Amino acid sequence: MKKTTCFLIAVSLLLSASAPGAGSRQEDRTRNFVLFFEILDYTKAVGDAVSFFLDGVQRPGDQLIVYTPARAYSFSQATLAGPTRDLTLRVQGHLRADTAYCSAQYKVIMDDMKTLVREIENQSDMNSLRRALTLYRQSLVNLQSLRKVDEGLLADIAGMFKAQTGENHIVMTYQAEFRPVPDRETINRLRAMPVVFFEANDLFAETDKKILLDTDLLIEALKESGVAFHFIYIKTKDIPPSWSVKEHSVDMYNAFSRVATATGGVVETTTRPESALKKLLVTLDGRSDSNRGM
Repeated sequence: MKKTTCFLIAVSLLLSASAPGAGSRQEDRTRNFVLFFEILDYTKAVGDAVSFFLDGVQRPGDQLIVYTPARAYSFSQATLAGPTRDLTLRVQGHLRADTAYCSAQYKVIMDDMKTLVREIENQSDMNSLRRALTLYRQSLVNLQSLRKVDEGLLADIAGMFKAQTGENHIVMTYQAEFRPVPDRETINRLRAMPVVFFEANDLFAETDKKILLDTDLLIEALKESGVAFHFIYIKTKDIPPSWSVKEHSVDMYNAFSRVATATGGVVETTTRPESALKKLLVTLDGRSDSNRGM
């Protein structure tokens, strides 16, 4: 996450707060949305989710900021009030291009890991095997370096909602990560070798090391600003059957689902993010009905 995101979001929200009519009863029903997309592949399902949100969830008067893997995009009320199709194509285009740009290094590392996995599975020479395991570990370190989450930045963004009237929502769409690992027969063979037992057991353990994420800090900041955090976790259906893989983002799921639950948000695991947004819409409509009854 880039520090410039804070500036872009601050400008957008401050401008909307100073707009004519801010603070009126009509404005109090405004909803302020920040959409985060932490994805590695732009798919048709992701594009459909964008289309559904802008056509089915977003309504006149709402504020919207979209955070792609590369940067944040804010939209004026004039743009949001324009043709939905034009806005949809614009957001989809930004998301498609930014995802391709930001995931390039990640995919290079994944390709390296696939090559190393095949070498580990087929290697009989002990020195070559140990070298492959060492290189796989380095690739794993490189992979982890791309997955750092700045909860302080998210907390800062939450704080910017304090001056806003209406409902505040952050919707994070996170695409599940999978890394290639040797097949079960190879892992069992490695664990039977005293020379590489500890190395193999550490690299291919059932549970990955947890990423350091201060969820308490984030939850406190979101609650103080009255922000509901919603978490959509996309599971892919396109894993080739010829590869053994290990889910590499359980740590992220555990952290962000906890944040969402603590702030009254929606948590959904799905292959179709559009269906998760439909559930979010039902939740939002329920809150609107409750507010009107007050």
